[in-house]
Amino acid sequence: MTPKAVLKAILAALVAAAVALYAGDFAWFEYRMRNARPNDPLETMTFYYATDIKSGKVEVFDDQPQTAICVHSIFPHAGYKPCWRFSPSGIVRISLMMPRRQPGGIVSKAFEQGCEPEGKVLVQLDIHLM
Repeated sequence: MTPKAVLKAILAALVAAAVALYAGDFAWFEYRMRNARPNDPLETMTFYYATDIKSGKVEVFDDQPQTAICVHSIFPHAGYKPCWRFSPSGIVRISLMMPRRQPGGIVSKAFEQGCEPEGKVLVQLDIHLM
């Protein structure tokens, strides 16, 4: 066998294994959906948002609990994330990035006029799981 053929065989085996793993996970999820018990296969998770503040500390918004439904599986199913993707601490870290003001720039003019320029994003939201 040539090295190219061996590589193709290994790649085909990996793809087949991934498809089989997803199919098995999906079948197990569907079985558990038909024979559902409390918190299996779907569970409601409570989490809080947190953000960095100027002093280098993290502020947790504990007065605003958020809920999300997750699925107990390896892969996402039925539009729900797997529960293992949620943080065990229950905190989702977010950071707000504001653009720098440049003299005479479109963002600077928008702030001076008190409005947002059309088609420009002034706040970018980045979410990081802790």
